[in-house]
Amino acid sequence: MRVLVMGAGAIGGFVGGLLIRSGGDVTLVARGRQLEALQEQGLRIRREDGSLQIKPVVAVRSPAQADGPFDLVALAVKCYDVVDAARAVLPVLGPGTAVLTLQNGVDAPGQLSGIVGSDHVLPGVALFTVHTESPGVLAQTGTMQRLTLGEWNGEPTPRVKEIAGVLTAAGFTVTISPDPMRAVWEKFALLAPHATISAACQVALGEILPVPDGRELYRQLIGEVAAVARSSGVALPADHEEKTLAFLEGYSPKARASLAIDYERKHRVELEHLTGTVVHRGEQLGVPTPGFAALYAVLKVQAIAFGGLADR
Repeated sequence: MRVLVMGAGAIGGFVGGLLIRSGGDVTLVARGRQLEALQEQGLRIRREDGSLQIKPVVAVRSPAQADGPFDLVALAVKCYDVVDAARAVLPVLGPGTAVLTLQNGVDAPGQLSGIVGSDHVLPGVALFTVHTESPGVLAQTGTMQRLTLGEWNGEPTPRVKEIAGVLTAAGFTVTISPDPMRAVWEKFALLAPHATISAACQVALGEILPVPDGRELYRQLIGEVAAVARSSGVALPADHEEKTLAFLEGYSPKARASLAIDYERKHRVELEHLTGTVVHRGEQLGVPTPGFAALYAVLKVQAIAFGGLADR
């Protein structure tokens, strides 16, 4: 299987790196210093059980420079780059190419379908904590490596089974979902509270939950985003809120959301696609989101101050 990773940052680099390590035919698309590092020194992944050095890697600046078509395109760009990335991969799509979405928000599958066609799109979810430590160097927190994907109609087609097999062989725990958009929303209902609180507090998960007020704020935000999801027609289970809080309590205490890291580094942020999505959808649906609204205002002021809502 020939794979193109569109956006070889933290998530894309991690997925692409493990695929290369397992013998896959993979091309990484990156830019700037990340591209230079990949081309010159390959990819290094620091893990709690040791480091992986993956070299050589095939890395290019744009899909147009890659030798397409590809069987799978893993779309791992930030939410604000989805539309441009979707247009960029058009030249390397074959009739049966699958485009797997790996974004943090909930809008990417629909945006992508409008550009490449829904038949190409596989809504997907990545559950692992990885950040870019320096150009060409990724750092993984914890050991979780879960991926969920599926066809829009939930059918376990041959292409989905083949992709799942390749990703499993690379070291991921893969689930073929009968309702992948529900899986996308379930991740969002987990991530949006965690990203929002950790960005606002600028501390790790293990420093927030032990504080009673911090734990209660988590509970409130989980309830707010779940209410928005249900009003959007997503059939979250009745015990979703409790299970989400329990998951966070059992997760690595060192975990920090990528949104928090982007705020710390004063990079462009996905605020509108995470916190903002909950607030704006809540307004449209008549669902109160007072916790998200308050933190959204704080984070928006900060982002505007360092230029985090504009191209950088």
